[in-house]
Amino acid sequence: MMDVTFDMHTAQEHAGILPRPRVRRTQEARSDEMKQRILAAAFEVLKERGIAGFTTPEVARRAGVSRGAQVHHFPSKHELVVAAMEHVFQLALAHGLELAKTAKLSKRPLEALIKDASAFYFSDYFYVALDMLLVGAKDPALKDAAVQVVRNYRRPVEQAWLSVMRELGLPEAASEDLLLLTVSLVRGLGIRALWSPEPERVAQLLSLWQAMVGAYIKSTGPLPHQPEPLQERC
Repeated sequence: MMDVTFDMHTAQEHAGILPRPRVRRTQEARSDEMKQRILAAAFEVLKERGIAGFTTPEVARRAGVSRGAQVHHFPSKHELVVAAMEHVFQLALAHGLELAKTAKLSKRPLEALIKDASAFYFSDYFYVALDMLLVGAKDPALKDAAVQVVRNYRRPVEQAWLSVMRELGLPEAASEDLLLLTVSLVRGLGIRALWSPEPERVAQLLSLWQAMVGAYIKSTGPLPHQPEPLQERC
């Protein structure tokens, strides 16, 4: 009889008549989920209010956690701001590395590089980091943290793009020069967009830059191991 009852109970559970037992999350999983909510809320406050208007009570309210829980994970405002920046920049880093990886198979790597640089320098990530750097004039610790966060993100991404350029046949010196010029151009346009957003004009200028780089590469002559003209690939 016991076996029959067990079988009926199991059948009812699988049929949806009885609810399945809930899988309890570990304390570590709950803690990690709470940290992610706090970090996401912190970045939203930074994006909307800047460093000057950033308050930890507002972050706790948006994250739906108690002030005590927030302080447990991030004891100070400084730690919370830096952790929020590191969190979103890690997401940006993963995206940038993936884009560089797929660009190796692309026939237009410079276009992919411009896309990657634009995704960063026209993003909330960059504008919040820029705010941290500017406020850092009065808070050296904050400025140092902002510089380190940006470096930790951009260096791996730029190294990945240098690898792409070398694999496509550009000499190391030329690769570094073109990377720096491209990133600097996009960054300058991103800053200019703060007071004069002109997306169509920006697209036109970046298209012109792409054509100029293609003409420059073509003028250097064909590279021995290139199966097709590198100019067409840019």
